[in-house]
Amino acid sequence: MTEQRTRRSARFRLLLAAAAAPLLLGSCGVVAELPTTSMPTSFSAATSPEGHPMAVSAPAEATESKVVMPVYWLGLNGSDVQLYREFLPSKNTGDPIGEAVMTMTTATPSDDDYFTPWAPASRVTASISSKNVITVDISADAFKPSLDAGMAHRAVQQLVYTATAAAANAGLTTAGYNASVAVLVDGKAGYKAFGHEDLEGDLTRDKSMPAPIWIISPQAGDGTEASVTVTGSAVERDEPLFWSVERVVNGRPETSALKSGEIRLDAASGETAMFDIQIDLDPGEYSLRVFHGEGENEDSKRFTVY
Repeated sequence: MTEQRTRRSARFRLLLAAAAAPLLLGSCGVVAELPTTSMPTSFSAATSPEGHPMAVSAPAEATESKVVMPVYWLGLNGSDVQLYREFLPSKNTGDPIGEAVMTMTTATPSDDDYFTPWAPASRVTASISSKNVITVDISADAFKPSLDAGMAHRAVQQLVYTATAAAANAGLTTAGYNASVAVLVDGKAGYKAFGHEDLEGDLTRDKSMPAPIWIISPQAGDGTEASVTVTGSAVERDEPLFWSVERVVNGRPETSALKSGEIRLDAASGETAMFDIQIDLDPGEYSLRVFHGEGENEDSKRFTVY
């Protein structure tokens, strides 16, 4: 991608190389080193005082189509690892929450910048009460990877966000109640996830975990028409929010931006707002990036114009 994206990928590789233990990636069944070094326990701990998290509300999870489901991944943003979401194809198994959580442990993210620290779960089932308490029963083999406390918290929040998003997307939540998740491991409560996180009681979303910038559409690998509608969400900060598009030639983005601009958010400082951009492009492959200031916070996607 751009030079900043290259630096971001380099930081990611360095963080992976510093990992203390290899993890079995459920997404592809290959051994890769993922971050097991010390991670902060919250987004705010890893950013400057003016940084604010993105709080995703349930309506943002719902789609008109039930052939897709929301799944959360982890991704490197600056020096932190934060939550990102993709909508993936659903097989409509009759258990939308269990299917989404199972996919979280076994599938490959569409975006190469994202990953999952979970091992493949051999079994996941789920149910939801009339008060939006989601019970997820997951097999213990999903917890095999060795994670430190910060990464363990992120992994558990990845499950909480995925389960609550899947419930909202499937229309299973009841108005008037906040969604929470009770996690059972092989049918039993009180498990210590990855040796650090106590799965006691009902777990709720840690609103400091999502990344401050998301490109929601197009998703990585999408094909679009020449007039591309970009939608996303970002936190309003004291520094500007920019976008840029580069052509991808021979598998690599060009160093100079083909088109670029600034995004104005209708939000007060620290608040999250949706944005949309209309970009006219000729047929070809492109790399899109949305970022704050000099690129400390960013999200990026590759897509094809037909």
